[in-house]
Amino acid sequence: MAAIAAFFNTDDNGHLKAELQNLRRKGALRPSADWDSTGPDPDRSCGRCRVELGRVINRGAYCRACRLKVCKGCREYSLRTTDWVCTVCHKHM
Repeated sequence: MAAIAAFFNTDDNGHLKAELQNLRRKGALRPSADWDSTGPDPDRSCGRCRVELGRVINRGAYCRACRLKVCKGCREYSLRTTDWVCTVCHKHM
């Protein structure tokens, strides 16, 4: 969590903190160690929204910033290139 806090600007603190708390409530920021045995397999589910990833379609890919495997719905693409990062990392940029 210290790494996430390093991205904060003093101007944006209130807005970003509220958004991160919302993501925590949804389970998007919990590490895979916190997942219980009845939940989705951390290796076969999105690191942000926890949707189960497919074997052929929407297999997930690793975010270049945080290195979590994320689904297509949790990606934010750059306007100039085909590069992308996950939704949480995009909010920190």
